[in-house]
Amino acid sequence: MNEKEIETFLRLLELGAKPISVIAKYVGTPRSTMYVIIEKLKSMNLVEEVARRGVLYVKCIPVKNIIPVLQERELGLRNTISLIKDKLPELEALENKLSITPTVKFFEGKKAVMEMYEEVLREKEFRAFFNPKLVKRVMPEYHFKIPQKLKGSGGKAKELLVDGPDAKEYQKKFSSLRHEIRILPKELVFSADMIMTKSAIYMISYGEKEISATAVHNPSLAEAQRIVFDLIWKSTNHK
Repeated sequence: MNEKEIETFLRLLELGAKPISVIAKYVGTPRSTMYVIIEKLKSMNLVEEVARRGVLYVKCIPVKNIIPVLQERELGLRNTISLIKDKLPELEALENKLSITPTVKFFEGKKAVMEMYEEVLREKEFRAFFNPKLVKRVMPEYHFKIPQKLKGSGGKAKELLVDGPDAKEYQKKFSSLRHEIRILPKELVFSADMIMTKSAIYMISYGEKEISATAVHNPSLAEAQRIVFDLIWKSTNHK
């Protein structure tokens, strides 16, 4: 409830059964607004309506009944959560079929981009074009944290790295069956990273003084980028 709804409920406890016009006067709210507030309280089963001589009165439920009402709402919420969990695969399949317009999120600044990385690390699997030299300079916290967290969570990843000493160090230290790492040809150099999950693309730009990222949530676009990645992966030397 918002403040006005709470105030109305407490005032009703003091007043007892009253017409809505009287309640509105005591609370200091227009009658039209009070009708909306009362409807909200009714929907929460916290007030009751009683007709007396053709006039509609409103009163609070007994205070001792509030806890049972809340317990009933809690039980209903639990049942809803359980139902959604059971139906989640069906709902996600429906969402993927109908979701045409991508959802775009922007991350400005180092703190926001760190939150984006945490979002990626909650995924079971991802692919990435990765410039370790840039990440090591701009975001040293995540240069080694991502592979370490992957190892700890049992996730899977494939990464294509911009060539250089940092790339070779990274590959030697973290390459495994679950975390496959290959180094791109020397002529392929880029100053931004791209991460692809099952349903999203994350693009990270590392400036001299600022860092930002854009996330595009759309399964079809993510799939297209993964296909491009896989083609490059197959043509890249395993070493």
